[in-house]
Amino acid sequence: MATATVSYPVLPEKLLIISLKMYFTPARTLQYLRDLLNPKNEIVVAKNRSKLLLALIPDFLTIYPSAEIIREWATSLPKEQDEASLPPPFLLGGQDAFWDALGAYTGEVSPQSLREIGASIVELGHAERRAIFGETDEITAKKAAAASAQGLIPLVCIGEISAPGQVASQAVGLAVSECEVQIQAVLKAIPAHAPVIFAYEPVWAIGKPQPAGVDHVSAVVAGIRAVVGKREGDVRVLYGGSAGPGLWGQGGLGKAVDGMFLGRFAHQVDGVRKVVREVEETL
Repeated sequence: MATATVSYPVLPEKLLIISLKMYFTPARTLQYLRDLLNPKNEIVVAKNRSKLLLALIPDFLTIYPSAEIIREWATSLPKEQDEASLPPPFLLGGQDAFWDALGAYTGEVSPQSLREIGASIVELGHAERRAIFGETDEITAKKAAAASAQGLIPLVCIGEISAPGQVASQAVGLAVSECEVQIQAVLKAIPAHAPVIFAYEPVWAIGKPQPAGVDHVSAVVAGIRAVVGKREGDVRVLYGGSAGPGLWGQGGLGKAVDGMFLGRFAHQVDGVRKVVREVEETL
């Protein structure tokens, strides 16, 4: 059961969220997390805390030890006078969650348990889960509602399936139309005050050598913001889909989105550091 009063983490202006999918072994995941948090690597920087937040979404075998590492690291940080009003120094997320808090659902992951161990966000509706497991907008919306009820922030993946054609305006319109259906299903399912993160990932760009063009992303994201409109809860729109270094500043993406949803291009700590430096320059 959800508690009577649910609180959510404060979200800053910009977010960098890393999903490891099923690429890493447990040992590699935990070492990678320690490297992200190591002050010598200058990735999680105290001066950025109010404006830039990093999050890691590991596999479920390592989420509990990851939570322990983050908790121990956070206790060593100096406390700010306005600590309660600041975003957390780092966030942990789950790659999925079920639509009920607890129950007889073999192999599923409880959103209540995720929140209890220290997770703050949960990734939902990824194109791989839609394609491989047949997950629909309705299923994603049910999961988002269950996550919100536990104080988790849904990170909902949205995006069109087909690559743009020759007429750019038509491509943008079609992309926004596909995203609108996915967005509205979630917004109708979660409370108006609940925060939500939308990761715009054109399905045709996932796993490819190059991301979608910045002009296309910028136009689609503007359409996504228009679809969402004004709401009580915070909304952040990220870009994913072969996102990596060079896209934010020089590439111009930072002017259009609230952050990036990073995959394989963040598997090396040096790549994450490069992206952090690019975002820092625009804060």
